[in-house]
Amino acid sequence: MSIHLIVGLGNFLEQYLNTKHNVGFMVIDRLCKALSINLNNDKFNGRFVRIAVDNEDYIIAKPYTYMNLSGNFVQAIVHFYKINLEHIWVIADDADSNIGTMRIRTSGASGGQNGLKDIIQKLSSDNFNRIKIGIGRPHNKNKNLADYVLEPFVNEDKRKIDKVIDKAVEVLIDLMNGKSVTALMNNYNITVK
Repeated sequence: MSIHLIVGLGNFLEQYLNTKHNVGFMVIDRLCKALSINLNNDKFNGRFVRIAVDNEDYIIAKPYTYMNLSGNFVQAIVHFYKINLEHIWVIADDADSNIGTMRIRTSGASGGQNGLKDIIQKLSSDNFNRIKIGIGRPHNKNKNLADYVLEPFVNEDKRKIDKVIDKAVEVLIDLMNGKSVTALMNNYNITVK
């Protein structure tokens, strides 16, 4: 039996809950709702639940370390449960992709996403799966990215991100139902119109 880790990145304080930087948390919340489960374990400076699906165990989690220290949580839970890198799935925002896009990757650089950067550093590897959800960049060139990612989605952007979050949940449910990473990449690298 293998243990898989599905972790969404974000900032846990209430003022950040609906912001662009928190799409990873939004996916985890919607996945938990779809599976009728709750994150009921507090450990490693995060919240998680462990469930069994067809002789495989899945840990579904949110770190409570702030985005820039996400690697502390991931490293701790990976070492404790002896999770192989290929069984790690990280859901994070991607400022280099437009709102409405979702890409599945099996490795690669952080793309400047500080949570991914910290996980790569703490695991000493970038060979883990990630679902990158596009949040775009500010249209106003005078607005810095750090402020932009802490703003909520509004109007058309909100509609698009809701659809992408639903698709990300489908990816994770398909993963739990035994679909291969290649099949997931072929079916779910999407752009919502």
